[in-house]
Amino acid sequence: MSLFTAIALLAAAPIAGDDPDSIIVTGTPLTREEAKKRAAEYVRRSGVVQLKPLARWVDPVCPHTIGVDDHVAAIVNARVRAVAAAAGADVAPAECRPNIVVAFSADGRALARAARRKAPQQFAELGPVARDRVLDGTGAIRWWYTTRDESRDGMPINDYYIKLYNSSIVSTQVVRALQTATVVIDVHQADGTPLDSVASYAAMVALAEFRSNPPPPKESILSLFDGETERRELSRHDAALLRGIYTVPPDREAFQQRRQLISTVRKESE
Repeated sequence: MSLFTAIALLAAAPIAGDDPDSIIVTGTPLTREEAKKRAAEYVRRSGVVQLKPLARWVDPVCPHTIGVDDHVAAIVNARVRAVAAAAGADVAPAECRPNIVVAFSADGRALARAARRKAPQQFAELGPVARDRVLDGTGAIRWWYTTRDESRDGMPINDYYIKLYNSSIVSTQVVRALQTATVVIDVHQADGTPLDSVASYAAMVALAEFRSNPPPPKESILSLFDGETERRELSRHDAALLRGIYTVPPDREAFQQRRQLISTVRKESE
């Protein structure tokens, strides 16, 4: 059968509405309450904004990739920069001092342990569970951060500065800022995964303080290594969450920020 014959037959075939025996599949849109519930679960599982207010980049983002050749490193750096720009984060010029390190390693666990021996202060903010996952876990990707507290005007917080955390909508007077982010990718565990997918995952966790506990949300690149094989890029939820992180007022209580992030993600579901 020629291509033209096939097209002609398709054109002559009855459409579903003309066939009394045809099956029409219809979907039921999410209600506002269902969308809100799903968004809340997504934000909870992502691990962003838990007990403390969120930490995001105040300084311009400057990624640096190591452990691979220059060509691959350039692809990863470009992806991190693109995701950061789309989220609304400031991005540094090409010649900059790195504050995000993406490291590819044949043994991610050994690299993390070596980093801890060399610079233990980098791991001081990890809780026990997160520390075990970073230092002893067998996952394809692990990450950690260092943060700082500063005033709304960008001034360092010292011992004489009172942190005004309260339950009102008034400013807390304190902003939590990322200082460094380190993302380690175990090349053996990640074998067979597209580079752009790995770079997208690294970009997401490098742009804000994610403290996720397994299992990650299915509607997220964070599920890339958790059986969600169709998840190869940032989802709409991921993009909305990152935009929300860089839109929400940073000097607010965690529950206020979380509520706004849920609202931002919910709008993507409606």
